[in-house]
Amino acid sequence: MKKLIYAAVVFALIPVSHSFASDTGPGCGFGTMIFKGQKGIVPQVLASTTNASFGSQTFGISTGTLGCMQDGVVKNDQKLDAFASANMENLSQEMAQGRGEHLTSLASLLGVPAEHRSEFYTLTQEKYTAIFPTAQTTSGEMLVALNQEMSAHPALSDFVSSH
Repeated sequence: MKKLIYAAVVFALIPVSHSFASDTGPGCGFGTMIFKGQKGIVPQVLASTTNASFGSQTFGISTGTLGCMQDGVVKNDQKLDAFASANMENLSQEMAQGRGEHLTSLASLLGVPAEHRSEFYTLTQEKYTAIFPTAQTTSGEMLVALNQEMSAHPALSDFVSSH
């Protein structure tokens, strides 16, 4: 009987531990802020436990604080980071071509309206070597370079993220 209970507990924790192993962590909240920048299962579990213990995610979502937005979604910059990190290869190819669905999604996350998308696509194509200076360019470096290029553009400077 003990083995059955032990197996049930292990199977119940597998999806939880897998979700904590992702790079995005437990979202927003007080625990997330305390353990910000720390990687691994232990800090993420502690952050999640802290969030749950104090109800800080609910408070953060309700008030738009603690890294949360009032629409119940993690801040846009965190979405942008996660998207860029997960789609670097596609973004690199599509920026070089000046078009593509991943590039459209990036424009959407940046808040670039439809009437300025063609300028955004042209900018990423023309400034490709500045945005991706090496094959080892990280998503964070790419977003910083993209922001620099966008901030110098008269139509796109309003859509620069906080990177």
